Amino acid sequence: MNPKRTHKRGGFTIIEALIAMALVGLVLTKLTMVVTQAQKAHTNEVATMVLEDQAAQVLDRVAFAIIGSDADTIDPVVEAPFSTDELSFRISMGVEEGEVIWGNPEQIGLRGDGSQLYWGQNVGEVEERIVVWCNTVSEMLEGELLNGYDDNGNSLDDELGLSFDKNGKSITIRMTLVKVDKEGRSREVTEQTTVTCRN
Repeated sequence: MNPKRTHKRGGFTIIEALIAMALVGLVLTKLTMVVTQAQKAHTNEVATMVLEDQAAQVLDRVAFAIIGSDADTIDPVVEAPFSTDELSFRISMGVEEGEVIWGNPEQIGLRGDGSQLYWGQNVGEVEERIVVWCNTVSEMLEGELLNGYDDNGNSLDDELGLSFDKNGKSITIRMTLVKVDKEGRSREVTEQTTVTCRN
């Protein structure tokens, strides 16, 4: 008599192998999606931080330029609910024989298409000097529309992306920077400070 040989089955069937491959594929796809989303979130966060840093640096430059000026030389004098996007001023260099010695006239404002914030000295004269401090200023301050009303609740009507208003010797500076990414999404960062003219 021949004893029956029993064959031991080893390995996976084709169906089991296909199911295993499908599960591995799903896990890898999900992992790739998670990594991609994390990279996008990180990129967005970094872009926002860079814009916030730029806004803080530019606002500091504007504030330091104005803080040394004489409040009586600031032009135009605009008080709430109105504001201006351009400010002219002079800095006292000291006193000589009882007379105040004034520095060259300076100006801070918007130029070009309204997105360039500049500092200028002797603007409109032969010795004119212009320095663009940034080129990402928003058309309007964040939350504001050009409609004759205060849309963003800061007591000013229709302020542009850079705005100045005066209260006594104090100047409030408001600024919104905007950056559009590759996907067409825009990021806005708004900074504000109030400085008191020292001279």
